[in-house]
Amino acid sequence: MKSIIFTMLALIAMTGRAQVKCHIEGELRDTTQGKTVVICPANVDIRVSDNFITAKADAQGRFSCDVETDRMRLYNVFLHEQWEHGSWRNRNFLVENSSTVTLCFDDNTWKVVSGGPEQMLKVQMDAEGERLYVSKLNEIERQAEKEIRPRVEELQKQGKNPEEDTLLMNRNREFMDEYNKLYGEYRAWEYDYYAAHPMQMQYALYDMAERMQYDGERYDEMKTRLMSVYHTVYENFHPENTIHNDILTLEAAWHLKPGKPYIDFEALTVGGERVKVSSLYRGKVAVIDFWASWCGPCRKHSKELIPLYEKYKGQGFTVVGIAREEELSRMTRAAEKDGYPWVNLIDLKDELKVWQQNGLGHSGGGMYLIDRDGTILSTSTEADELEPLIRKAIGLQE
Repeated sequence: MKSIIFTMLALIAMTGRAQVKCHIEGELRDTTQGKTVVICPANVDIRVSDNFITAKADAQGRFSCDVETDRMRLYNVFLHEQWEHGSWRNRNFLVENSSTVTLCFDDNTWKVVSGGPEQMLKVQMDAEGERLYVSKLNEIERQAEKEIRPRVEELQKQGKNPEEDTLLMNRNREFMDEYNKLYGEYRAWEYDYYAAHPMQMQYALYDMAERMQYDGERYDEMKTRLMSVYHTVYENFHPENTIHNDILTLEAAWHLKPGKPYIDFEALTVGGERVKVSSLYRGKVAVIDFWASWCGPCRKHSKELIPLYEKYKGQGFTVVGIAREEELSRMTRAAEKDGYPWVNLIDLKDELKVWQQNGLGHSGGGMYLIDRDGTILSTSTEADELEPLIRKAIGLQE
């Protein structure tokens, strides 16, 4: 009996351990941009998560590391030095079990040279895209740089504002229009490629999940096209793959717009208890305030809510704060310093995927104003825009 028990305990202990082990290696042909390579899941923000690996390149620019994770995942590579300066080039790649992914950084661009079976299908696709579109996009950039930069520098030396040069600005706009038109054609080609190769491209599921996290109305057309391909071709493709849950959750979050019902989800109290967020505002008009201690604009908007909260809290209005942090203490210190009078919950290290569920991607925060019935009234973060909506929702006449 004891041996059976011990065997069961051993199996339980194995649950959640890494099931996928992948070797990463590569070369930095250009080390002027940095030598510290960051490898992390594609949906991880290293400002709030320690779920990443760094690999230091040697004198020849070579680097390597091993990744262990619970399932096949889309990962991201970039240089930490570039990231620290706020402008970095990156590339996604698929971590597959018992595979080796080879990466190369050259001319300020990352390239996936080889990988597992699924990744190699993507490499083949990228090679075709390079031939048809990427090389032409790069050429437009080079021509724009060659033609525009010297003129900009000349005007700056003369103490003039380049933006006041009508001919220069028109020419720059022509380059931008040409680039954007071709880029749109490239994206359309990608969607058509995914639709035409469903039984060969499991990578497409991971790419869809990644792109559905892009935030902003400018991505709505892309998301509409992606979800059309997903529901038409991929919805029942490898149904055992849990990436489907991610895609459907992100699709739901994308539809969080005024006039649509708000979602319910869990976050942590400061005591570590999971609670349904709806339990804190049910039956009230509420602002769900997403913020982070490291996000200055978020905290500014949150502080501007305080007068509204104090003014209307006795009339059926409330605020629920949710912070995105790596450590609880950062949230509590910031909340105390800013003087938030409402309950604040937290998502530590993105464990509960609260930002993803709310369509906030890698941003610091955002706000949802909802009425007593749970319908979204606004996604504005401006107090002066929210107040008239709050007054109307709680039944006060203007």
